[in-house]
Parts: sequence; C-alpha cells; structure tokens
Amino acid sequence: MWVYILIAIIILVIVAAAVLLYLRSVKTQMIDTQYNRLHEVNQLPFKLDLVKLKNYNLHGEAKGLYNNWQDEWNETLNTHSTHAENALEQSKTNVEQFKFSQSTKNNELAGENIEIIKNKYDELTEEVAGFIKAVEEGKHQNVESERLYREAKRDVLANGHKFGDAKKPLEEVIKAYEPEVAKYEKMVNDGDYIRANEFIFNTYNELLNLKDSMDEIPKLIKEVQKELPQQFQELRYGCRDLRAKGYDLDHIKVENRLSTLKSNLNRVEPLVAKLELEEADSILDNIHDELDDMYELVEHEVNAKNKFDGGKDVITDELFNAKALNYTLRTEIDYIQEQYHIDESDVQKVMNYENEIENLISIYSGMIEETEKNTTRYSAIVDNIDYLKNNAHTIHEEQNSIQEHLVNLREDDAEARENIRYVNDRKEKVYRELMSSNLVTLPEQFIVMKHEIEVNIREIDNYFSRKPLNVEYVKAKVNDTVLMMNKFEQEAYAVMRDSQLTELMIQYGNRFRSTDADLNAHLNEAERLFKENRYKRALDVAKDAVESVEPGSAAKIEKQFDNN
Repeated sequence: MWVYILIAIIILVIVAAAVLLYLRSVKTQMIDTQYNRLHEVNQLPFKLDLVKLKNYNLHGEAKGLYNNWQDEWNETLNTHSTHAENALEQSKTNVEQFKFSQSTKNNELAGENIEIIKNKYDELTEEVAGFIKAVEEGKHQNVESERLYREAKRDVLANGHKFGDAKKPLEEVIKAYEPEVAKYEKMVNDGDYIRANEFIFNTYNELLNLKDSMDEIPKLIKEVQKELPQQFQELRYGCRDLRAKGYDLDHIKVENRLSTLKSNLNRVEPLVAKLELEEADSILDNIHDELDDMYELVEHEVNAKNKFDGGKDVITDELFNAKALNYTLRTEIDYIQEQYHIDESDVQKVMNYENEIENLISIYSGMIEETEKNTTRYSAIVDNIDYLKNNAHTIHEEQNSIQEHLVNLREDDAEARENIRYVNDRKEKVYRELMSSNLVTLPEQFIVMKHEIEVNIREIDNYFSRKPLNVEYVKAKVNDTVLMMNKFEQEAYAVMRDSQLTELMIQYGNRFRSTDADLNAHLNEAERLFKENRYKRALDVAKDAVESVEPGSAAKIEKQFDNN
C-alpha cells in the first residue's frame, strides 16, 4: 500500500515541478518582452526632431526651448530607463528564485517607467511640431502682411480720390506699419519666435481690418454723398405726389424727419475722414431704420387705400341687401304673426338688425365723407372695412336663417296637414283589413290603438283651426301620431300574418292527422289557441307539428306566403 502512496507523491512532485518550470518560462518571456520595449524607447529618434530646430536661429527663445526640450528628454530617458532596467533585473532574479508574485510587481514597475518615457516622447515631439508649425504660420502671415501693406500704400497713392478726406489719415496709418513689418524680422533673427508670432499675428489682423476699412470707405462716401440724398429726394417727392392724390400723410411727418436725417447724415463724412467707421456705421444704420419706418408707413397708407377701394363696392352691396332683406322680414313677420306663432326672440332680432344696419350705414357714410375731403388718412378708416364686412356678413347670414325659418313655417304647416290626412287614411285601411281578415275576433288592443290615433287626429284638427298656429307643437303632435300609426300598422299586419300562416300550417298538417296521433293532438291545440286569439302561440305549435312529420315544410310554407 505504501508503494502506491509513494508513487502518488512522486507524481505530484513531478507535476508541481513541471508547473513551476512552465510558469518560470512564461514569466521569463514577459521579462524579455519588456526588455524589447525598453530597447525600443531607448531608440526613439527625438534627437532627429531637435535637429529640425537647427534650421532656425537658435538664439534667445528658440535656444532656450531647444535646451529645455533636450534636457527634459535626456533626464526622462536616463532616469526612467535606469529604473526600468533595474526593475527588470530584479524581476529576472525573482523568477529564477520562483518568486513569481514579486517578479510580476517588478515587471509592472518596469512597464510603468517605459510608458513614462513613451509619453514624454509623444509630448515633446508634439511641442516641437507645434513650434515649427507656428513659426511657418508666422512666416506666411509676415509675407501676407507685407503684401497687404504694399497694396494699401499703392491703393491710396493711385486712387486717393475715392477716399475723400480720409486719404491723409489713411496714409498716416499705413506709414505707421512700415517699421512694424520690419520688427518681425529682427525678432526672428534674435530667435524670439514666440514673441515674433504674436506680434505678426496682431499686425496681420490689423492690416486685414485696415483693408476692410479701405474697402468700406468708398462705399460709405458714395452712400453719404449720393445714395441717401437720392432716397431723401425720392421719399419727399413721392409723398408730395401722394398728397396731390388725396393722401393725408401729416402723421408721418416726412419733412421734419428728413430734416433730422439730413443733419445726422452731415455728421458721417467727418467721422469717415477721422476713420471712426463704427460710429459712422451706427449713424447710417439709424438713418436706414428711420427711412424704412417712413416707407413702411407710406406703404401702409397706399395699401389702406387699395383695401378701401377694393372693399367699397362689396360693402355697398352687402349693406343694401341687408337693409332690403330686413324690410322684407319685418313686412313678412307682420303678416305671418297673424297666421303662425313666431318666437319673440326672432322678432326682436329683426328689429335689432334694423338698428345695427342703420349704424353700419352711418359708419360707412362717414368713411365716404372722409374720402371726399382734399386729403384722407386711409389707415385711420381702413380698420372699419373689416368691421363693416364682418358685421354685414353676420347680419346677412342670420337674417337669411330667420327668413328660411319663416318659409319653413308654411311648408311645415302644409306637411303636417298632409301627414295627418295620410295617417287617417292608413288607419282606416288597416282597420278594414283587420275586420276582413281571418281573425276570430278583433283583439281589443287594436280597438284601443285606433281610438288613441283618432283622438290625436281630432286634437290636431282642432289645433289647425287656431290662429296663430304653433307649428312646432303641431309638428311634434303629428310626429307622435305617425309613430302611433306605425306601431298600429306593424302589430296589425303581424297578427294577420300569424293568423293566416296558422291556417296554412293546419291545412297542410290535416293530410297527416289520420295517421299521426301526436300531430293530430298538436293541431287540435293550435286550433284551440287560434280560437282564443293567441295567434303567435298557435302558429308556433302548428309549425312544430308540421316539422315533426315533414322537416323543412314549415319554412317552405312561410317563405311561399311571404313571397306572395
């Protein structure tokens, strides 16, 4: 037994040794990987980036940057490369001693130092590239600044007339940039690239603004000397023409406002001559706003007149029609009130409409009188156009509705009389059919229903003789009577159908009576129910009896009866 135990122990020892050897191999490979990474970062070509700076003047700021970047790189590389190498050596020793946990920590420490070197390389190369890019941009802006300076100088010399009194101030401003452009070169020669870039950036943008100002000045002068005075004249003469056509424009105060605008306009050229263009633009913006406001008010007057001219004939027609219809309604109401009951509110509405129409006509007459004056302020009266249109239209619609109601009174009266005659005829016809049917006796319910209908008819006939007639009440009474008649007719025909079908079912079943005792009993029961006026129940019993001896025959008999 101990032999097996010994063998198991030996196997465990061998397996453990194999696992330890495998782990040492894996950890060794990880250390080798880190050694390769350390070698790679030690070979990073930062010196090649620094070599690029030797193309520039390594004095002043440039020299300081060069030395700082070189020292920072060397210090980072030497310090963290040494830390990484020591950590890897310690990790290697730990692996040989099978201290895998400690080896992993040292390996990670080496990786952290390698990563610091890599990050520092990325940081410094980015700074170098940014410096080179800024220097190249500065060179480009310097070239552009010299071009803008030359073009501005040449433009003033060649086209000085278009700048007016601003020519001399412009020459002085441009001349002031001559030494400014040369300063950049001196800063670059001294290696002060950062200061040079800031300086040329500001100079370049100032020259761009100067170019924009030089482009704007001739436009401002043209606007001040020609365009705005021409607009002033056009507005002044245009308003005079409109006054001659009858427009009242006093509320716009064109002359006073134009006088003020002209005074403000006279302030612009001196500001342009002093190159105070922002203030000049502000004054011109205010002038344009004032002009737009005056043009808008004038246009509003013109549109108001057009609206008045366009709506005048329509309003005339609507008011005339409304007044004519109101007269017609008042005449009709006086006549119809003797014949029919009319809601007092409708009568009062018609009377009120007469006053409203007169009020609208008065407003419209005032508008016409206003337009017949020498001058008219159409914007003051144009709002009445919509008021008149809307109110005249509303009155027209409501008066039409009342007129339609008056017409309907006569039609409803005639319809009610016709309906009640028709109900009376139908009642007599149904009653005659009941009396001549095969019913044993006439059910009492039909006698009662017939009596109720006749009472209603007599009551309605009495109402027809009254003056004034309440048509709405009569219509409701006639409708109730029609519903009673419909019920009377439906139930009467249903009973007559049941009774006739019962006889047919019994007649059909008679052929089987002698041979079928059950059928005979059922038919006897149906006959008994028939004699007792229980026609619906008699039909059901007879149908069941016939179906029991010949399925489908009852439905066939019923279908043939309904089709005849």
